[in-house]
Amino acid sequence: MVRGFITMAKKLSHGGALVASFLIIVLVALIMTEIILRAFFNTSTMLADEYSGYLYLAIVCFGLGYTFLRDGHIRITFMTAKLSNKASSFVDVFAGVMTLGVLIFALYRTVLLAYDAYVFEVRSEAVSATPIYLTQLALPLGLCLFIVAVVAYILERLFHDQ
Repeated sequence: MVRGFITMAKKLSHGGALVASFLIIVLVALIMTEIILRAFFNTSTMLADEYSGYLYLAIVCFGLGYTFLRDGHIRITFMTAKLSNKASSFVDVFAGVMTLGVLIFALYRTVLLAYDAYVFEVRSEAVSATPIYLTQLALPLGLCLFIVAVVAYILERLFHDQ
């Protein structure tokens, strides 16, 4: 069951990375469109600045879990490098649990943030008047992927001998 969860977590994280990759392509296409419109047609989409920020946020959020499982986040290993495997695993699990606590709090706050933006019908102040909750949904979704990745990391450290 633990192996199944870890496999599922890795697949979800990979899916998040694929979404982020697709969004990078969309971001580049949007910026290139803006450059071409300004350079050759003396006009603008009027959306590129705003939407490139939204896309960048989503790219980062959807890539968090994948980056974590690929050891891409900063880890301070000078402490654990000299420890035994068992002690190092304990430190990893402890750090993972602490990280999980922070992420769950962040998830709670970002859900409230998006919910409030939905309830109060907050819109961007730019030309598009985009409903802000739509752009904020990337935060809790990305944090959910990150949380699943951290749980998988903890389980791997706890059950690595099995």
